Amino acid sequence: MQKMFLFLLLLFVSQGTLAQESVDTTIVLQQIDIKGVHFSGISGGEIKRLQVDKNLTSLTGTTSEALRQIPSVTTDIEGAVLFRGSNHTGMLINGVPYGLLEENRGDVLIQLPALFYDQLSLRSFVPIEWMPDGDAGSLNFSSSLLSEEDSPFILTTGMGWNDRYNIGAVLNVHPGKFHIIGKYNYRHEYRMRKFQKTTTNDAGTTVMNNSASARPDVHLTDLYVGYDWTDSDMFSLYGMYYLMDYGRYGGINNTRYNPAGEVLSKVLRHRFNNQRQDTYAVEARWTHRFNDPENKFELVFNYNNFIYDEDNHYENENTQGVIVVQDDLNVGQLKDNYYISGIYQKTFTGNLTFKAGYTGRFRQEHYTSEAFDLKDDNWLANPQKTDDFSFDKYTNLLFLNVEKTWDKLVGEIGVQAEHTWQKANEVENNYIHFYPRLKAVFQATEHSELILSYQQRVIRPDGAAMNSFINRSDATHIVQGNPDLKDEYIHSVEVSYPINDLKIHFTPALYYRYKSNRIMETVYQENDVAVWKKENVGNSNTFGAEVSVTWLPTSFISIGFMANLYRDEIDARQIGYTEKKSLFCWDMKSYISLHITPTTALQLDGFYISDQLTPQGEVKNRSSVNVGLSQYFWEKKLRVNLSLNNLFDDLKEVTTINSPDIQMKQIRNRDVRVSWLNLTYYM
Repeated sequence: MQKMFLFLLLLFVSQGTLAQESVDTTIVLQQIDIKGVHFSGISGGEIKRLQVDKNLTSLTGTTSEALRQIPSVTTDIEGAVLFRGSNHTGMLINGVPYGLLEENRGDVLIQLPALFYDQLSLRSFVPIEWMPDGDAGSLNFSSSLLSEEDSPFILTTGMGWNDRYNIGAVLNVHPGKFHIIGKYNYRHEYRMRKFQKTTTNDAGTTVMNNSASARPDVHLTDLYVGYDWTDSDMFSLYGMYYLMDYGRYGGINNTRYNPAGEVLSKVLRHRFNNQRQDTYAVEARWTHRFNDPENKFELVFNYNNFIYDEDNHYENENTQGVIVVQDDLNVGQLKDNYYISGIYQKTFTGNLTFKAGYTGRFRQEHYTSEAFDLKDDNWLANPQKTDDFSFDKYTNLLFLNVEKTWDKLVGEIGVQAEHTWQKANEVENNYIHFYPRLKAVFQATEHSELILSYQQRVIRPDGAAMNSFINRSDATHIVQGNPDLKDEYIHSVEVSYPINDLKIHFTPALYYRYKSNRIMETVYQENDVAVWKKENVGNSNTFGAEVSVTWLPTSFISIGFMANLYRDEIDARQIGYTEKKSLFCWDMKSYISLHITPTTALQLDGFYISDQLTPQGEVKNRSSVNVGLSQYFWEKKLRVNLSLNNLFDDLKEVTTINSPDIQMKQIRNRDVRVSWLNLTYYM
């Protein structure tokens, strides 16, 4: 009771995401620039942005932890992102889709240093040149574009509990017409994973307990080189490299009981696991501006790949301590992504703006699995666990958008016309689809707007989701792809009314999404093993209301509150369930930021998310409360930041399944109560 009382007190007074610097900063809200003393953070509305280095509790953490600061966004201990009840939010780096941020993105986000891509922005109504992927909107990760006035060199180092540490550097130089920004970050993490699952069916009950620890090493570097060829032409080259690898051991205890509760078998399955992820990207951009700066042509080309390699060695130990079975399983992914975009924008007389262009994405994916069993001192291939799967998808998108401005009204209408060719092994598909969009912005008063928008979006299954092979590399979560998956289409409507002045920023919003062919993960029993599989569970509706408030009572105090309430509906009758399911879900977060002195700041923040609906059960509520303290020295050349995340260790995830064929309770937890001390030096 005392812990819950303290949590509610902090949650009421103290949570969210806010600014620290004692200088004027800017927040972009609904495309309106608002300047305020000691204020930089985020608020609700169409565009939500977080400047990570201005946030005391997230700047020392991972990108997954930083995302929890954005209104209506939560992440779980595995890095899965939930925005307005959707776990299919699109993710981009500098507006470009990356293979890095697809089916393995949760594992990436719980290790990616938050300070590297320090500008996180979320749009529910995305630019028309972006791919329409993701139902509730798109998250964009980018780095601050530093100017000549910014520090030419920044060095950051940090240490955390359990032998965690981090070091990073930023180089920022502008010789002549060149703009050169280089970044490097190395992070050594600690991950202790605890897992418990109880599964019951007609054959009896299986109890699985697992604990595993890993120390991932993450290297991340990028280089941006811009060149002002003329006053109207800007060229830039960008390169990025990401590497994550670790080795870990996990002991998986499996006990099977018959319906009478008698033990049938008991095995300790040792797992020795090595994992490595590699990504590199190269990108070129050319921007030409005509006489009017708003009139421009932009060309973008990007290539990025993703290489995933996982090696597993298993040993089964019986109750007498004897190793009775040994086997190996090696899985790999190779993903090549090519992206090209050409955009032309021109404003005509009468405040009419025209935008048209082409966006193409071409992806080639290859998945492999090799398995071997030790029999009579010989390693023999296991064909049942061997896989070789190829997936190609070419998407061509033509778009046209027209925007007209009147006295107090801005209207926008556009359409994306898409042709997609897809090949999974030897099965080919072609289809054409149109994505319409509308938007109207009415300037109600000097400090407020009424915004109405409609758009259609899509969720496309990736190669892993289309592969019918059963992937057993993680015994705690065995997954199988589904070659019959169809694209999920979403109709999305939103109304918001941002009100902004010097002291308070208030944004209420209403939203509605209709989903056809909704893609969700369900579990079924396969030879006494629980297997998770994605399926099109039917059509569904989501109604929601969101509110975000930021209040600046004085120049040194900022208080914020964000809440999201929605009714989620799942209609899974087409896969055998007898009726629709629905549940009112909600999440909230708040913060308080105090500028104790011109060089000292304190921040308290946290969030709470209610039970969430699944096709076969629920995911139980979870929460987190965090605190951060920042102190500057030497005329703000040195910054010391201390943070403590997840004070009450309340991010534990409990999932329940209750279907006619299977009942399950699954508990997952990590070592996520972490303290960090960071030092940042500005030359």
